[in-house]
Amino acid sequence: MSMSSIRFEESYEIVVPDNDVQTVTVMSRGVHEHKVEERNTTTRLLSPVRKSVSKYIKCGLSHTQIKSSLVQDHPSTPLTETKLRSLVNYERRKNRPEIFSVFDLRNWCNEHSEGKQIHSTFVPFYTVDDINNTFVFFTTKQLFQQIRLTTYLQVDATYKITWNELPMLVFGSTDANRHFKPFGIALVSHDENAKCYNQLFTSINALAVQEFNHPCSIDHLMADGALGITCAQQTVFPQSRRMMCWFHMIQKCRLHRNLVTKEQWVSIDADLHAIQLSFSDDVFNRGITLLIQKWSANPLMKNFSDYFVDQWVTKLPFWYEGAAYGKPSTNNGCESMNAVIKQKYTLRNKLQLSAFLPKMEQMLQDWSEASISSPFALVTSISLEAELHAYKWSFGWICIGLVNGHRSMVLLNGRHHVGWFHRLRRVHVPLVSNNIHANTPLD
Repeated sequence: MSMSSIRFEESYEIVVPDNDVQTVTVMSRGVHEHKVEERNTTTRLLSPVRKSVSKYIKCGLSHTQIKSSLVQDHPSTPLTETKLRSLVNYERRKNRPEIFSVFDLRNWCNEHSEGKQIHSTFVPFYTVDDINNTFVFFTTKQLFQQIRLTTYLQVDATYKITWNELPMLVFGSTDANRHFKPFGIALVSHDENAKCYNQLFTSINALAVQEFNHPCSIDHLMADGALGITCAQQTVFPQSRRMMCWFHMIQKCRLHRNLVTKEQWVSIDADLHAIQLSFSDDVFNRGITLLIQKWSANPLMKNFSDYFVDQWVTKLPFWYEGAAYGKPSTNNGCESMNAVIKQKYTLRNKLQLSAFLPKMEQMLQDWSEASISSPFALVTSISLEAELHAYKWSFGWICIGLVNGHRSMVLLNGRHHVGWFHRLRRVHVPLVSNNIHANTPLD
């Protein structure tokens, strides 16, 4: 006759009362344990796997990374994709605020509307009506302090951040050491028109008045070619110059190279790179005039010439170096920050709001603390190695004085730059130095 065996264990507890030390009470409790083969079957993942998943979640790993780690740590354990995904979602929900409605998000924003500490998340302005009308401005007191140190504002939008497909706007500026410093972010419903950028720029100005008793002094606004940014800039910062990212500009031009032949495009591309080096408005304007005259002489270039004049001379002309002295001519610094956000914080996942908000708080705190350890540089740091290199380079320079309504100077080094300047002489800029002669051969 077969019998099921059950193993019993005894646990004992001895109690001695304080008022009667002669009395000793011994209590026992029987604990039984079934053999492994006699336990009830369960469909959930094994406990060691569950513990590993909990550990991976705390480390911030993505679903793909968790799955790869489990294969390494538990090679003999079968993993079901559905069960694993359910477990990952459960573990992620355990330590984050449960926000599933507009009401919850509005309450969360209201709780962070004061910015009690310099590194804590600060939400001074927000509008949360529904998914199609959302604007939330995030920063910290420390981060926003930096905006007083510059008149150059950079803005860019990044996507695939939230499960709701809400775009996120990042704004900041590049310091004298060419390091991008973020000032804050904004979560918006969409960025297809000027409304969200209008809200962003207006909020920046309003917060500056609130914190510093005066609006922001913005002389240059750098962004891509989005029409909504241009319209908002003309409304909120009409005195500023709307800078166009050179990288985006040449990229757009290359998308239209099918308007000309391959041989013509090679010449056009070289001309655009030469014009982009213009070091003043006057040089750029004269160079553009000569460039259009050159293209107009060839009827096959008319379509590209018309496109170029309309888009990059009339609408967005400030993509050359001299448009903002000592400032970046591309928006790469701001856009590289978008890559950092996805690599370090969202792990390239589209997060629900309940997961996005804690990540965003951690991100803002990291940026805020970094702004103290690595402050906004107002003067470029020059190493001894760079000074030595510049000293050696200076032996080959040619000094040319130019007259454009004010005194200016350009340093040319090497035959390539001499050739570039020789082509520029067609603009009839007078020479102060005779170091370059009219019959100097070009490269």
